[in-house]
Amino acid sequence: MAAVTHTPPGKSTLGRSEARWGYLFIAAPLLGFLFFAAFPLLMSLFLSFSSYDLANAPRFVGTDNWNRIFSVTVAHVPYMTDEATGEILYRCGRETVVESQIGEFAGQTDARGTPITCAPRTVPASQALPGGYEVIYNLPLFGQNYVLAARDPILWISLFNTAFMLLAIPISMTVALIVAIALNQRIIGSRFFRTIFYLPTILPIAALALIWLWILNPDYGLLNFGLRSIGLTELGSTNWLQNAYTVKPALILMGVWRGFGYQMVIFLAGLQGISRTLYEAAEIDGAGAWAKFRYVTWPGLTPTTFFLFITSMIGALQIFVEPQIMTQGQPYFSSTTTVMVIWQNAFRDLQMGYAAAQAWLLGGITMILTVINFTLSRRWVFYD
Repeated sequence: MAAVTHTPPGKSTLGRSEARWGYLFIAAPLLGFLFFAAFPLLMSLFLSFSSYDLANAPRFVGTDNWNRIFSVTVAHVPYMTDEATGEILYRCGRETVVESQIGEFAGQTDARGTPITCAPRTVPASQALPGGYEVIYNLPLFGQNYVLAARDPILWISLFNTAFMLLAIPISMTVALIVAIALNQRIIGSRFFRTIFYLPTILPIAALALIWLWILNPDYGLLNFGLRSIGLTELGSTNWLQNAYTVKPALILMGVWRGFGYQMVIFLAGLQGISRTLYEAAEIDGAGAWAKFRYVTWPGLTPTTFFLFITSMIGALQIFVEPQIMTQGQPYFSSTTTVMVIWQNAFRDLQMGYAAAQAWLLGGITMILTVINFTLSRRWVFYD
């Protein structure tokens, strides 16, 4: 009987041919990933430990960039005292007096009719801080004055601003869910409303920023005109983008308007994916509108909600175009975002190495928040 030999599948001519064709078909995306993603990622990691200004070769500086980023301290700033009496000095209007004399200014007003207030004077913060540190925030605690300071205060202010912008996510998602539920009722003109609400999503961000510059204009903007029309005259004279207290809410308002249309469409798809039989079973059990939403609609939408929350969070952490066009990060850096700081360090100041370290910091924060959300999602996201 003739012996039968078996050629291993991986060694056959056909197998080798299929493997070659397989590698050929994945070559384009694989090379694209290596050259346009993996290599720049590794290069930026190397640059984060280097000093690089585009004109000269990168120079390795160890952890200098990272030390600058994480050089943050809290320092006690003592009050100024009178040398003769030892009393704390207060500034009352334009005068400096000791603590025992501040009662003389009670009820007095200045030349403009403004009541005079007295506040304790502190020594210059620079005297209480290490060299190279600048104040980020004043922290009055337990009758004492402390300051939060850093070697790069603008970076930490921008991180706070970026975190503040995340408030737009729950607001826009709530609005999008309410509108999606309304449009899912097959009301007259639902297709028209879907198109109108989705339209801002497909318009260029720069064009939308210019539109909102006009809407938020303090003199003839649509927002202030509407507020004055309903009798809110004082609020209707607000300079929304030049006020440190209103610029972030104004940018959040724009972000909600721009983003909720996309979220609405995704919520609509999620609503239409929930089986009608679940609602019928709930109605048989006597469930009302709220009970059906709580026990049928919301559990069915949790995967959609989780997807929108993660993608919206990643997008919000990278906000750049809107504040760059509308405010340039002002006033007093109150609308400066982290990506703006990275861009300024990289392309304005040519500190490529330091900008790379900041980019990795933002990437690390994004990754940590994403992992935390994926971990917590096991408790509230329900899949079929």
